[in-house]
Amino acid sequence: MKTMKMNELKQALDEGRVDGLYDNRGPGSYGNLHIKGAQQLSVSAVKEHLPADVNAMLVFY
Repeated sequence: MKTMKMNELKQALDEGRVDGLYDNRGPGSYGNLHIKGAQQLSVSAVKEHLPADVNAMLVFY
């Protein structure tokens, strides 16, 4: 697991290198403010949404 700075995340998003962007906060917080393109995904549901590609870049916040 790697921690990214915001400018690194923006660059990765701009370059299309992020395969999944997930907001792990509750629906209320997600509805109020989230990064454009992020999906709301509860921590308990993460396992069911993992891609087959183990090298995929996934970002959770």
